[in-house]
Amino acid sequence: MTPGYRELRGCAIAACIAFVTGGAVARDGAGRGPADLYLRVCSACHGEKGNGQSLASGALKTAPRDFTTEAARTGLSREYMIAIVRDGRPHTAMAGRASRLPQDEVEAVVDFIRAAFLPPEPGTELALGRALYRRSCASCHGDRGQGGAARGAIPSSPPVSAARARPGLTAEAIAGAILREPHAPGIPASTSGFAEPEARAIAAYIRSAFIEAAAGARKAQ
Repeated sequence: MTPGYRELRGCAIAACIAFVTGGAVARDGAGRGPADLYLRVCSACHGEKGNGQSLASGALKTAPRDFTTEAARTGLSREYMIAIVRDGRPHTAMAGRASRLPQDEVEAVVDFIRAAFLPPEPGTELALGRALYRRSCASCHGDRGQGGAARGAIPSSPPVSAARARPGLTAEAIAGAILREPHAPGIPASTSGFAEPEARAIAAYIRSAFIEAAAGARKAQ
């Protein structure tokens, strides 16, 4: 029987409580990427998309942080985020993880959040790439590069975030695919209308927010 909303919400709340009390996992094993780490210890409250929208969020007295806002970009320094993950925030559900995560994993999950969810600096190539990706690419490739289901004559869109599964997704390869005519089987030619600098900006954003973030590449911000 498919679980109903109450059962799913109850599971999410239980997962969040387990995270807060330190009972979700004994310890995250070596070799786990930062994306996996985020999903295991953060997403129950902050959501898989980092926007604070999770089934557990309604049960929390203090709303989880939405990392996707401009306020998060301007107000959250890397040092502050590391301190919060390590030590927690009093009077909120954000419990410190110092006893359960080594410092390198604390820093890795913070760097993932910053690269994957925080908006890029306005006026930069990454900001342009993010805007163009959301406008023209996300409807098929997914808002997090996860791919999309087939729609009519358009074939299922592949993910652009699987760095380990698709190591050939360099910035040059992605930009070339964006400019290729036709872009993909079933897609009419000349539908993208991107100039080469725009294609490079989209490729840079995909690499930064989806591929390098998941692989653990640290961003200087």
